[in-house]
Amino acid sequence: MAVVIRWLSAIMAVLLGLPTLIGAVFQSLTKIGFDERPTTAIAENFLEGNATFIDEAESDYWSAGYARRVLTPEDIEDTRYFLGGFLKFPAQEATGVVDDLCVRAVVLDDNSGRGAAAFAWIDAVGFMNADIKEIREKLSDITGEGKLISIDVGSTHNHSAVDTQGLWGNIPKSGRNPDYINAVIEKTADAIREAYENRTQGNLYYSSKSCPELFHDGRAPYSIDESIHLFRFVPNDKSKKEIYITNFGGHPINLAWENSELSGDYPYYIEQAVTAAKNVDFIFIQGAIGGAVHCNMGTHNGIPEELSSFEKMKEYSLIVADILYELAAKGEAVEPILNVRHAQLDFEVNNFVFLLAASADLCNVKAFKENGKIYLTSEIGYVEIGKDIKILETPGEALPELIYGGFYSAEEAFNGTEYPYEGIATRFDEDDEVLVFGLCNDAVGYIVPDNDYSSSGKEGHYEETVSTGSKSGTAFSEAFFKLLDVWG
Repeated sequence: MAVVIRWLSAIMAVLLGLPTLIGAVFQSLTKIGFDERPTTAIAENFLEGNATFIDEAESDYWSAGYARRVLTPEDIEDTRYFLGGFLKFPAQEATGVVDDLCVRAVVLDDNSGRGAAAFAWIDAVGFMNADIKEIREKLSDITGEGKLISIDVGSTHNHSAVDTQGLWGNIPKSGRNPDYINAVIEKTADAIREAYENRTQGNLYYSSKSCPELFHDGRAPYSIDESIHLFRFVPNDKSKKEIYITNFGGHPINLAWENSELSGDYPYYIEQAVTAAKNVDFIFIQGAIGGAVHCNMGTHNGIPEELSSFEKMKEYSLIVADILYELAAKGEAVEPILNVRHAQLDFEVNNFVFLLAASADLCNVKAFKENGKIYLTSEIGYVEIGKDIKILETPGEALPELIYGGFYSAEEAFNGTEYPYEGIATRFDEDDEVLVFGLCNDAVGYIVPDNDYSSSGKEGHYEETVSTGSKSGTAFSEAFFKLLDVWG
């Protein structure tokens, strides 16, 4: 009976939504009805970051604070929620809870007096820039020079979480539940506020380890970060917990296509392992996962083939936890230098599917028209921690070659051209550690190099389906190099 109800509900959503869908198709084809650039709305609650960068530490210690909130909806049995990440018809409704969805927040301050930076990552497939600006609005009383000069909110890209984008409902009906979105905004703001208010002084340590056996890139050319990165904050007050800030790139999609229950996937189980073993606070920050970078759960890692995908994910989480213990034991002290700067960039939206989603108001995206083209405004960020750690904050899922280089040549690329830029990481010195905080401050889909972009549906080009379009790569590269020309 439940299956019949799902099908009837999906069919009714399509029938009732036909006028909306037809209107969206018309608007997408003709570009009639899009407003001109809304400059005021774009500027509102955008935080530029530090007004000045420093090269030398001005304090002996870092300060850091942590907080966590559970996002699992309590009314799961009474309210319809859709899972985000797998496009199905009928859309996949949540039928239960395996474990909790969370938002985890950490605030770092180098005690230079210039201000602190907040980093919060949500267990979700993606969170939109307009929603993130609502979070910043709720923190406006503690935002500004000498307070919070940066509020960065990202997503783990979990495919077993509630749809927070709107793309995974019974289209043309959005999958976004407004009450849930508001709850996520409130709880994320609360977690950031608590983390800011409970800062304590201590030392920060960093370490990383190359683990190529743990990752797989699903799209050539193969150019990924194969490392697991750990920042370990050790407070001077021994009554307070250490904080583990973990960063690597891998899709949390491990409860299988047929799953209908909510789960935090591997970030939850890594957290469970390390908090039980070390009594620490934990946050996972997603890396560069464009091109379908997956966690490799093959038998070569000692994971039995006969296990279910969920059981393999839990085994994988324990492997990562063991690596984190190893990294925590050998971390090197990081000088208290924190520099943060953000920039806005426009993505031209010429992918019809993405344009249709915006026109149908499936997700909280405000596309606008300028000079006959459709754009949306997003954000990028650049963070320096200490003297040698450089962090690129990317909206959406950037294909890794945009960061690390290794682009297809003209002979190999779909469009038979060279990509006009180098990988962004080539801007830095060999001794620099270059990290990516992915799906940060927006979820704009895949960011694909222009020379290998294809909307033809050809095998190996799935990512283009969920992309702003054929100019996303150059818009991304140009914006980062412009930002680094001044601040890098």
